[in-house]
Formats: sequence, structure tokens, C-alpha cells
Amino acid sequence: MLTPRFPVACSYLLPYIWEKQLNIPMAEKYGKIQWVVQQNLTNKEDFDNLQNACNKIGVGFTGIHIIPFTSELPVFDRNRNSILYGSTTFNNLAYNTPELRNGIFFDERAFSIENYIKKWGQHMLNYGASITSFKELTSYDYEADQLLFIRPDDDSKSFSGEVKRFDEIGEWYEKLKMAAIANLSPDTRIVVSEPYNIHYEWRLWIVNKKVIAASKYREYFKLKKESDCPAEVISFAENRCFEYTPHDVFVMDICLCGDAYYIIECGCMNGAGFYAADIESIVRAVSDYFNTLV
Repeated sequence: MLTPRFPVACSYLLPYIWEKQLNIPMAEKYGKIQWVVQQNLTNKEDFDNLQNACNKIGVGFTGIHIIPFTSELPVFDRNRNSILYGSTTFNNLAYNTPELRNGIFFDERAFSIENYIKKWGQHMLNYGASITSFKELTSYDYEADQLLFIRPDDDSKSFSGEVKRFDEIGEWYEKLKMAAIANLSPDTRIVVSEPYNIHYEWRLWIVNKKVIAASKYREYFKLKKESDCPAEVISFAENRCFEYTPHDVFVMDICLCGDAYYIIECGCMNGAGFYAADIESIVRAVSDYFNTLV
């Protein structure tokens, strides 16, 4: 039985390195694929670690710059199949480009809180939350000082989830609109719930239902980056993956709330922050997966 949640106020290739199991040069093994990584807006340490990981296992690597809010991708070598990593702008452009789409591990219908609640039920932190819109929320009968956690239903990152007083939400929404966010409107689907007393939060990278890397990223609402996570968290995540996955490759955020684990959300790997995760393990596992598709 789940424990109740308690509200609170609140490229250089290495052609001579051999893959022993396959007995072929690693450069040949990954000869059909490459990673294309946005250099601007990607943390420099993460960018360098991605490049180093690609160099180490012998997969191609290309760094590119994306102009914010651009409608066009820059020119880069498309002779190999590309795994993309970068900003929402980059990912959206790549997803809408047929020859690049398979390198964006995303499904618009699957990556939403509403879908996760349908599939995982009470294992979701926001199980029982309202899935509504800004326009509908204004008609709800909350007290002015009621604290509410609000976030987008989808994975668009149109705004960051925040805790707000009910009487602050209208003004906050108007400010969000002033930021010229293209996909934000009165009808934008949002998730609304009471805040929860979350102790720890972890991000897990999952490929074919297996956790291949993990990092703690928050402890009692403060940023806390630590590599790996408890075995119980991995077991919880993989059990959920045998019930359902939104994609073969994705990230899952899990929290400890009370004395039980819950899924906070899932996300597209192509734009997920790494925190203290083992980037080489991620690059290797995702490259191996992608290599089977091309």
C-alpha cells in the first residue's frame, strides 16, 4: 500500500580500438552513426564529456551552434545517421526533419503527465492531480492563499513547474505570455496539484527497459548533484518499465516522498540535463541502441 504524500507550504575516431565481443574495429561498428550536439546552451563540461565519450568508443561527433528561436538548422554532415542533443529549439527542428527524426527519441502523444497517470496510476507523484488549462483553472473554487504546483502536461518545457498562490496565477500567466512563448495559450494543458514533501529526486537514463545511468539532482528542494542512486530506486524504475515505457530511450525522474518512491515525470533524452550521471555509459548504451536501427 502506498504511503500518502504530505502537502507542504512551500570527431576524432579511434580506429585501432577493438570491440572484443564483436571482433570488429569500433570505428567500423559505429560507422553509420554520429552524435550531433549543440555547443551553445549546452553546459561546457557536459559538451566536453559527450565529445570525449564519443571519441573513446569511436563514434562520430559534431558540435554545432543553434541560433535561438531560429526556424532553420545549420549545415552539418548528414551522410551518417545522427543522434541529436541540445535545446528544445534544436530538438523540435530535428524532429520535424524527416531524415533526422529517428535520432530524436520522442513521441508527442506518449510524453505527457496525463498519459503517465493513465499507464502508471498511483506510482505517479501527481496521481489525482487535475489536468486542465489556464482558462479552466481560473474558474476553480480555491481560496486565494491556496498553494498549487503547476507545470505543463507535455514535455515542451514551455514553462518551469512552480508553486504559486491561487491568487497569483493569473498575473503569473500574463507574465509568461509576455515572454513570447509560442506554444503557451489560455488552452495550454497544465497539471495542477498540491505541493508535496519531496525528500530526494533522481534522474535515471533508461534504454530498452534497463537503467544505464543515474544521478541525484535535488535534496529537500535544493540542488544536490551526486552520481548513481540507491538500488531500490533502480528496481522501482525497472519494474515500472516492464509495465510501460513512453519510448525505448528516455529519462525518468523519481522521488522519495514520505517513505515511498514515485515517478515525477519522464522526458526526452535528447534535451535532458546530465547532472552527475556517467555520460560515457549513456553515450555507449544509446549508441548501441541506435546502431541497431540503422
